[in-house]
Amino acid sequence: MIGQLKKIIKKSKTFIILYHILDNWLTKRKFKAGKVEANKGTTHSNKDLSISLAYINEVFNDYLKYSDISIDTLHNKKILEIGPGDNLGVALKFLIAGAKKVISLDKFFSIRDTEQEANIYQALRENLNDNEKQIFDEIIKFDNKIEINSEKLSYVYGTGIEEAENVLEPESFDFIISRAVFEHLYDTDIAFSIMDKLLVSGGYMLHKIDLRDHGLFTSGGLHPLTFLTISDSIYKLMSYDSGKPNRKLINYYNQKLDELNYDAKILITHIHGVENEIIPHKDKIEFGIDYSDKTNSLLSEIRMKLQDKFKNITDEELMVSGIFIIARKP
Repeated sequence: MIGQLKKIIKKSKTFIILYHILDNWLTKRKFKAGKVEANKGTTHSNKDLSISLAYINEVFNDYLKYSDISIDTLHNKKILEIGPGDNLGVALKFLIAGAKKVISLDKFFSIRDTEQEANIYQALRENLNDNEKQIFDEIIKFDNKIEINSEKLSYVYGTGIEEAENVLEPESFDFIISRAVFEHLYDTDIAFSIMDKLLVSGGYMLHKIDLRDHGLFTSGGLHPLTFLTISDSIYKLMSYDSGKPNRKLINYYNQKLDELNYDAKILITHIHGVENEIIPHKDKIEFGIDYSDKTNSLLSEIRMKLQDKFKNITDEELMVSGIFIIARKP
């Protein structure tokens, strides 16, 4: 009986909304009480060591591959990484490649397994050449605990990018990077404004963003765009303080980068209803290759139920469920 009730609740739009309103309220209370620990975001707690290393390398390589930035370009550069998750492996990759300093910024402190974190760093070191190992050893030392050279690598938590100007100097970064983070920011206009202030002229933003509902409704088998049918006022109660998807779609990011006058391109990584990632990512999707009549039918099923701001965008915009932003400040 209890199991059946759970299944019914999980598939009920109303119960899902009420649950997430409560969860959002509780998260807000915890943060106000100074409890900034979280098990959300990118985590390696359940990953095999080889999988963790492969993920870190993939993230780092994607930044270079899709931005067309060479390793040499990173030399002596300062980088701000937003939302590093439960280890600083990607930041280490940038430093080993020649970056001067990386600051990893997170609103929440990701709960971590320090033994596993140390194993990840040591495994990264094993794959380096002698010169790279020397760089690594200037950043991290192991002596019963992980000791990090703050002159090279700094982890700042308890402050989101929206408040970063309170702890970081203006025009102090050459790159601002993130992966699977921006969809969790509610005040994205402020975030873009702050990042613009923090970047030097000619600096880059590189952001990979997941535009899906992160299981809010799809975990119960509901339509993947159900979260776009809820009014702004209700959705804010569900999501504002708890980092749930902010419902900013590709049209928003195109408009925002135009407003900033950045030299930008947005690559498409995923389509709703299509399981596989688009590899390589592309700026224009094609019918019969990247999506099909099934995709169009999926959108038709729900379009008239969407909130007006989503109902009025094109099918080509609505079907996009993941993007990669490469943007350069004038």
